[in-house]
Amino acid sequence: MKLFLFGIGGTGARVLRSLTMLLAAGANVPADLTIIPILLDMDMQNGDTERALRLVELYRSLRAGGYPNGPQDHNGRRPFFGTNLQPLGTLQADNAQQQIGDSVLPKLTDHQGTFEEFLNVSSMDEIDREFLKLLYDNSAKPTNAELKLNLSVGFKGNPNIGSVVFNALEDSPVYKYFTGAFNDQTDRIFVISSIFGGTGSAGFPQLVKLLQHPSQKMPIRNAKKGAVTVMPYFALEENSQSAIDQNRFLSKTKAALSYYQSQIDLDALYYIGDRPGAKLYPNVEGGAKQANNAHVVEMLAAEAVLDFARRGPGEFSTDKRYLEYGLRRNDRSLDLPHFADGTYQNLLEPMVRFTYAAKFYTDFLPNNLGEAFAKNLNLPQTLRSGTFYTSLDNFINAYKAWLRELSANDRSFAPFDLDTDFNGLVRSKRIETGFFNKGISEGFLQDAAGKGENSLKAAFPTNEARFMQLLMEVADKCVEKLGPLNRQLADV
Repeated sequence: MKLFLFGIGGTGARVLRSLTMLLAAGANVPADLTIIPILLDMDMQNGDTERALRLVELYRSLRAGGYPNGPQDHNGRRPFFGTNLQPLGTLQADNAQQQIGDSVLPKLTDHQGTFEEFLNVSSMDEIDREFLKLLYDNSAKPTNAELKLNLSVGFKGNPNIGSVVFNALEDSPVYKYFTGAFNDQTDRIFVISSIFGGTGSAGFPQLVKLLQHPSQKMPIRNAKKGAVTVMPYFALEENSQSAIDQNRFLSKTKAALSYYQSQIDLDALYYIGDRPGAKLYPNVEGGAKQANNAHVVEMLAAEAVLDFARRGPGEFSTDKRYLEYGLRRNDRSLDLPHFADGTYQNLLEPMVRFTYAAKFYTDFLPNNLGEAFAKNLNLPQTLRSGTFYTSLDNFINAYKAWLRELSANDRSFAPFDLDTDFNGLVRSKRIETGFFNKGISEGFLQDAAGKGENSLKAAFPTNEARFMQLLMEVADKCVEKLGPLNRQLADV
């Protein structure tokens, strides 16, 4: 099954970043799932988008190097990097008039100028130009002048502008390529967007209307369609020079919700948001400097994507389905017990396992290259120079940075202590040690890695593939040592 995943604007990119982390950890999804991520944004230099693109490229490189014969479930669990992430341009598209390349961020339009230039105002009659001035702010103040807005950095929180630009989506090369590639009756469509900004608020309803229009071919019109709508969850610093007005977030959200109720018809619509905390995000209009710290709302929005993919055909009905996410308790600092059992099993258990693997790679492996298992894998020569290991190093560092951002945000999610030893890695349960039991010690890891590498030689002759399996073997041993976690919330 292919899931065509449209991520609109900065929120779409931030959720894709979290989704890539969860898939790397082996989050529970159907074994045959292929996700086709398609980012739609005018701001091609956005910092959030750049991080997401780089992460997807690393993921795809590691999956190709670690599974030359394709991934298989490992000890009944999804493998690390097991789900296929495939750019739209790499699919076969019927009657494709124009190639779009293999980027997850295909160009939406060739226009790089102002909104005024996009509308071609200079060629309009005077009466039409004057009418536009009634519809859009054309004041001399740079932060208010909508007609003078430079579209190359997005819509700066103005869905009234974005909706006009997205009206041209149907004629864009990326959408035409999508319609040519979408042919399978089992494939699905999912959309990620915010409801309080400019790009997401504008693009989401326009895209949904287009997907459901009678002019679309039957596989697209009949496909199961879902979306996650991200409501306000952060606050911005004051910036008089910015065109983004956070005071309008709630009013825009209310207006959009009212519109969605009557105009948006999907098989499943997920809602998520949060009350902003005291931590403020920089008020950046776009470009490379817009790179917000990860937030648990984005991680759970990514889980909405996977929940939609996991649902069988019989779980959808002709009635609209609205789904919201809730925690077990409304604390500002979250740990593993705050989440329901389904989230824990599908998402958090795999994260525990992958975090042990990440710690093994960064904290244990460099100091144990003299061990037999490392020599057999040629790690003394390739760990710091081989393409596969360089990509893995970059990805794991990005994963740990993502975890640190989640823990430092105001609704923090801090299940791991990355700065302590293996026995204290999972905050909710420290592994007991004593005279006869050292827990996860250096000797324990040496033994697990040595036995694991030796048992994998026959089935995985190539070093990279064997090393990927070894990471999972060692992580499994660590999880066994950890044992069952207490899922009960402690008293406040």
